[in-house]
Amino acid sequence: MLASRKTKYTADSVESRPGNPETVACTTYQLDTQTHKLGDVTILRYSDGALNEIACCETGGVLDTWWVDDTRLFAANASGNLQILNFTDKGLSLESTIPVSDSILLAVDGAEDVIVTSETNGRVFLLSKDQEVVSSVKLHGAQGWGSEVWGLALNPHNHSVVFTGGDDCLLKCHDFRSGNAVFVSKHHEMGVCCISPDPSSEHHMLSGSYDETVLHWDMRSMRQPLQSCKLGGGVWRIKRNQENTHILVAGMHSGFHILDLEKLQINKTFTEHGSLAYGAAWMADGLVATCSFYDNLFSVWDSGLDHSMISGT
Repeated sequence: MLASRKTKYTADSVESRPGNPETVACTTYQLDTQTHKLGDVTILRYSDGALNEIACCETGGVLDTWWVDDTRLFAANASGNLQILNFTDKGLSLESTIPVSDSILLAVDGAEDVIVTSETNGRVFLLSKDQEVVSSVKLHGAQGWGSEVWGLALNPHNHSVVFTGGDDCLLKCHDFRSGNAVFVSKHHEMGVCCISPDPSSEHHMLSGSYDETVLHWDMRSMRQPLQSCKLGGGVWRIKRNQENTHILVAGMHSGFHILDLEKLQINKTFTEHGSLAYGAAWMADGLVATCSFYDNLFSVWDSGLDHSMISGT
């Protein structure tokens, strides 16, 4: 571990700043009472061997963030709102709030023309670039009840298509234009927590689950995955490095892992966090930033990859 610090509340996600991977946003979520959900978004920078807090904004509990660009980010809030935060030389501030759901928002993703977010009651919402909810659909949970939609990813090759994963163990692909499911996979044995479409191939993606496996899919044939890797802990986050040669995986009880994408094999495991491995992001020069939940720990460490060949986002 190169550097670490304690977060104010229990930590759950880390996202690298676009174009500035030495800087990340770390989010927290802590239930103070049944109705009072504490949390913040903190901007941290690791440079010249020092880890420093650049800015912080008290937001209430945040489960996930997505950077629009290097100055603005969306936060999926436990209040059911999407928050837009503005990061400048003067600090981090709340720009606006978008009411989305009566349930907790769990994940957020987007592109220049669209934003998607998901909630605890099985629904996924599509927002326009004008930040208006234009569509919502219940994708997870049987009739009469909802299922937490932790896994969410916009298709980078077609922004009308979204991939979702729920506590109902289903991995889905949904087309907002037609309103139909492109596919539904029941291969995972437990809830699906994360999804990572391949930015360089429209047919390939990765999924991770509480069943402790990362699966590599060819979406033209969803009957069986191409590859799988067992990690010994629930797979909470999957992050690709910029070169798309390796992934950083938050493995909950098994720590954090660096996997070679070609072989889908573990190159390195990091277990210096003392609690659930939740947040993960690539930084510059082969470094990574991670956070764990109950011990309120944020850390920076070396992935072990060749710094001259690898940089991350």
